[in-house]
Amino acid sequence: MSRSLPLVVVIPGIGGSTLADDDGRMVYHMDTSSMVARIRDPQALEIGNSLRPIGLIGSYSVVFKQLVTGYENLMTALTQKLRLSQAQVATAGPELVAPDASLLAFPYDFRQPVQETAVALDRELCRRAQGRRVVLVAHSMGGLVAAWWWAFLGEGIDVAEIITLGTPYRGAAKALEVLVNGIRFGGVEFSTITEVLRDWGSVFDLLPHYQAIEGNPDGPYPYQLPPGMTTVMPGFSARARKSYDANKELHRTLEEKTRERKNPFTTYYSQGHATPGRAVIEAGRLTTLKENPPQLTEHWNSGDGTVPVFSTIPPFLEDEVKGRRRLSKKHQELVEEERLLEHMSEYVRDRLPPAARGDEGEGPRAYLQVDLDDVVPAGEPQTMRVSVVDAGGKELAASSVGGRVAGRRFRAERDGGSWVAQLPAMDEGVHQLMVAAAGVPWADRVIFRTRVGAVSCASE
Repeated sequence: MSRSLPLVVVIPGIGGSTLADDDGRMVYHMDTSSMVARIRDPQALEIGNSLRPIGLIGSYSVVFKQLVTGYENLMTALTQKLRLSQAQVATAGPELVAPDASLLAFPYDFRQPVQETAVALDRELCRRAQGRRVVLVAHSMGGLVAAWWWAFLGEGIDVAEIITLGTPYRGAAKALEVLVNGIRFGGVEFSTITEVLRDWGSVFDLLPHYQAIEGNPDGPYPYQLPPGMTTVMPGFSARARKSYDANKELHRTLEEKTRERKNPFTTYYSQGHATPGRAVIEAGRLTTLKENPPQLTEHWNSGDGTVPVFSTIPPFLEDEVKGRRRLSKKHQELVEEERLLEHMSEYVRDRLPPAARGDEGEGPRAYLQVDLDDVVPAGEPQTMRVSVVDAGGKELAASSVGGRVAGRRFRAERDGGSWVAQLPAMDEGVHQLMVAAAGVPWADRVIFRTRVGAVSCASE
């Protein structure tokens, strides 16, 4: 039996949309020649400036010392998997272009709170769905936008599925680090960038909404931080509490709705890569650590390098194993996982459901866990730690580990149960990293691919 094609909407994460001012001048975009976004004036992104989204960031880039996902490969792959022509692909905007399109890119002003972006998404879906089923494919913070829309605004639209990729449903310690300590890289503080980010409502939406802070007598939540620690951000406590309350209301509503009707959510996550998960206050300073809060068991260890695994699984999915899919890539590259693309192909060809094919396990039987920051200082050698594990996180033996980065080979040395490699210095830009482990049980050879950004410490 054939099936009509749904409207597939791609919602990027924070920093994943190109922004222009009211005169059409590009304010936030990527320099394709260097693979490093050049923001000539970070203050142009201040929250008070009027900006409009005009498209998705294409290639991977380094912005504000952070690696930002490019979505061109995802859009191209979906176009192919869904068997679409270019006339069937559109980008959301003020003008209704290609109203019958089946694949829609949804850029948005990522400075704004999640709730405001959800309202913009609702406007776009109301004028495009027109009785069609809708599939949302949402990366990172985009998943919060999709969840908020479905929870509070999505009545009357037939939602076939909401797929979230590395979405911080419970927040991320990285956001806490940025707001409290600012953007720091290579021992240098980037004050202008920090001041801009501290005003974005979206960054407050990404604060940890779990008990993330130790050593604070006033409590473990960001809104309970001592006033002296947040004096550079007037109103921090109130804004953090507002975001916390909104997140609680979101999860309460999601649980209610999923009890009343079919749950449309499928969440993809990655696990095992060193990920900031908690913070400690000592001697009046907050330090984030690549560790989970101590109350969590080893089952929830680590995450995708940006979002802890326990944050990617919202409360209403804790007992729904079928709604969770485990992957091996790091946060920025979850959008390029082959399992996601195969998942989407189900909407255009008549096949047995995945459960009948027997391929709905927890992901690969063996994969590599990598501890390396997404962005490193250019021109400096880096140390990377690699572990070979099975789907349950148990360490596996390997005969050798090595790879290639920026076109140069490296070898890793055994260090206890894991491996340590000294990576060569990299020029400024975004580089391909490939790590391979040989002599692994079941798989013989396991390969991990990702991207790493290298930037100068000298300028904002």
